Amino acid sequence: MSTVLVERQGSACVLTLNRPEALNALTSEMLECMLATVDALDADPEVRALVIAGAGEKGFCAGIDLKQRSALPAAGKMAQSRMVLRLNQALWHCSKPVIAAIGGWCMGAGFELALHCDLRIAADDARFAFPEMTLGAYPGGGGAVMLPRLIGAARAKDLLFSARRPTAAEALALGIVERVVPRGELLAAALAFAAGLDATAPLAVAALKKSINQGLEAPLAAAFELDQALRRPLDATRDYEEGIRAHLEKRKPQFRGE
Repeated sequence: MSTVLVERQGSACVLTLNRPEALNALTSEMLECMLATVDALDADPEVRALVIAGAGEKGFCAGIDLKQRSALPAAGKMAQSRMVLRLNQALWHCSKPVIAAIGGWCMGAGFELALHCDLRIAADDARFAFPEMTLGAYPGGGGAVMLPRLIGAARAKDLLFSARRPTAAEALALGIVERVVPRGELLAAALAFAAGLDATAPLAVAALKKSINQGLEAPLAAAFELDQALRRPLDATRDYEEGIRAHLEKRKPQFRGE
């Protein structure tokens, strides 16, 4: 049985971590599969968005599989952590919007994976944690970098230093997730957001994601320059012409990514 399921849902593609008996804890093999899948879907013009979910009712992802990790030498542990970071960076730099559909436990590397997505929708039973702080380390896949950028340094320190486990409601209040829905509506809510992208131009979405993500890391003047460098070429695309024509003709545009 595959530990990563891939299913097309309209113009979106759902990637499901499929080890429910282990709260979808990540093995090295799963990380490799996820990375290859994300790269392939990023290059697929028919896919407009990625949705990442976890199988079963108890967890989105419990982080790295500690049984596997405990058997690795120090160099192996480091290589595995780098693989987590590679996957997270692939999600961050993916030209398609990536939505995390989080139900149940979201811990460790699973929490880091969610932080590198563009949008996080949580079920009302979701719980978040970085247990690494109770194991003699701290999150090694970019979580200590991304969480402060998302919710601010002081709030991130509060969660990381204490290793406490916020609920979905607190995660919403902190800004970790953008939406909380009943558990039975979780995947539908993520897919509904993805379906809404069909009304937008894929080249524009890709450029906008790059402008926002890279602009956050740049000084203000450089961010403006990057934004203009990404925005101005859209004026010459067929999609932009189609969008204006469709508006004037009072019909839905047919974007082709050209």
